[in-house]
Amino acid sequence: MRVLVIRHSTAVDPYAAATDETRWLTEAGRRRIRRIGKLLATEAPPTRIFVSPLVRAVQTAEALAAEVGLDGPIEATLALAPDHGTTAQVTALLDAVDPRETVALVSHAPKVRVLAGHLAGESSIPGFRTGSVCAIRDGAFEFWVDPEGPRILRDLSSIPL
Repeated sequence: MRVLVIRHSTAVDPYAAATDETRWLTEAGRRRIRRIGKLLATEAPPTRIFVSPLVRAVQTAEALAAEVGLDGPIEATLALAPDHGTTAQVTALLDAVDPRETVALVSHAPKVRVLAGHLAGESSIPGFRTGSVCAIRDGAFEFWVDPEGPRILRDLSSIPL
């Protein structure tokens, strides 16, 4: 199974929204995730998406699904929300997925670092900028998408902080 651990794209300042849960993507954030989606459409298109229920994560997942041509449902789960759920709850979601699928997990910092490290068997994962993607295949690090490019990086030590 391939798992794409994705930090939501760039959202509005926390003071612009009534609550953290309702923060939405900026126009730059929408453009960023569309560029990343185009890259993933050729490199590793997800066949299933699990997402935190917070607005900025859902908008990221929806834009990603549109770019890769995913018609299936986007499944919201509290396990991917910032102050809810555990790594075990997220991996339980993956246990029910066909191992031939590519699954995207759209979440928040610092949860994305913990999930990526756990799933890739790495003791340290670099910081995730908004829109970063860590691809893990069969329990090992496969590649990283640097959202500033976007570009594919295949060595953890080359990932910009």
